[in-house]
Amino acid sequence: MRVRGYAPGTPCWAELVTPDPAAAERFYGELFGWGRNDDGHFTLGGRAAAGLRQGRPGGTAAWLISISTDDPAGAAAAVERSGGAVRVPPASVRDLGTAAVFADPGHALFGTWLRSRFVGAQVTFEPGAICWFELAARDVDRSGAFYKEVFGWHTVEADSEGQPYFELHHHNDTVGGLVPIDDRFPPGVPDHWTVCFMVEDAAAACERATELGGSVARGAEPASAGFYARLADPSGGHFAVIEFTEDWML
Repeated sequence: MRVRGYAPGTPCWAELVTPDPAAAERFYGELFGWGRNDDGHFTLGGRAAAGLRQGRPGGTAAWLISISTDDPAGAAAAVERSGGAVRVPPASVRDLGTAAVFADPGHALFGTWLRSRFVGAQVTFEPGAICWFELAARDVDRSGAFYKEVFGWHTVEADSEGQPYFELHHHNDTVGGLVPIDDRFPPGVPDHWTVCFMVEDAAAACERATELGGSVARGAEPASAGFYARLADPSGGHFAVIEFTEDWML
């Protein structure tokens, strides 16, 4: 589905920060069919699907989500007022827009984006495109209160077949998920955001990621919308894939 813009307070973009961009380009190109454009973005069918940026040599790759804003300075003030921290103050990124990076009270990193020439992901809810953003937190009440203060989100308990799960709503739109860090996660996992990509076959995506040098943190499991799996690229960048059931997509 083509996307032409994002309302303030809506997740709009995800960028991979990696010590090995060339390896990432090979891995995600083979896994999702991505190319690259003149801005250096990953593309799907010629449309911007995700970002790619050089990280610290020898470090671990990580995906960073960004949330649309029309007031970067106001967002920074709200983050600090609500118990978070400013990691990278708002700054222009060429003629594309204004970016900033923050940490929430659980130390989960996220960014904001004020559009200029570039609005964010131009495609969603297609195989190979971003389809969901998910926050895992040890204190879901604290995290929910923080994002409500900063972006106006509210938390709604979801029908998750017996496992605790919440949806994050912005006005009348569902903008992401909130899952408590419990026995579904390895011990010691910190609060974090996960970017989820749509696939036609979650089990096949796990197998292909392994063949390409990645790893499977959690194999394909039934979920309320279909099948869900957590993977990592060869440099350790974690992400998820979702295979939606046909009746969920109707």
